[in-house]
Amino acid sequence: MSEKQRLNLKDVPSWNEVEKVVTTMLKRHKQGEVSLRDLCIEGLLATTGIRTSELLLLKASDFDFDTNLITITQLKKKGEFVRQTVISQDLLPYVKDYVKLFKDDELVFRMTRRQVLNITHKYTGEILGRRIRNHAFRHAYAIRILEKTRDIELCRRLIGHSRLETVKIYLDFAIGDRVKEVSDAIKFGR
Repeated sequence: MSEKQRLNLKDVPSWNEVEKVVTTMLKRHKQGEVSLRDLCIEGLLATTGIRTSELLLLKASDFDFDTNLITITQLKKKGEFVRQTVISQDLLPYVKDYVKLFKDDELVFRMTRRQVLNITHKYTGEILGRRIRNHAFRHAYAIRILEKTRDIELCRRLIGHSRLETVKIYLDFAIGDRVKEVSDAIKFGR
């Protein structure tokens, strides 16, 4: 495994931390302290596995609220690749309210990558006491999907990797919840 492929777990938020960021932002939004845009940005980064570059390319027409899916267009060396991911039920009404402010062919987040990172740093710093990178949310999402579904192919499709080997990197971090299961499987007398 190359250095680039290694994940540093201390940089990746736990799912409890992801949940804390999103629920705190939901609460603050209801109190008028967090904008709908910022809530949607952080919520989508945290719960969809989307890259910042993909988030910035989202158009209103990419959201299907009948199926609760987002169609994500990845720009690759060999052309475009399209995948879908699920909108969190907890965020759905907020994302729906935000997206309806735009025409179908309009970008819903007209900003720079740096602006998105600054938003993430602001809220994660306030809520967690440490700044999280946007991409670290992607890693946390992949680990969570593997922990809950145990389906590496589903995870690969949701996060948009072309190679299964790339997704296998996350397995090292997802094995934590399976220790009891493995321990029970190798017990004597059962």
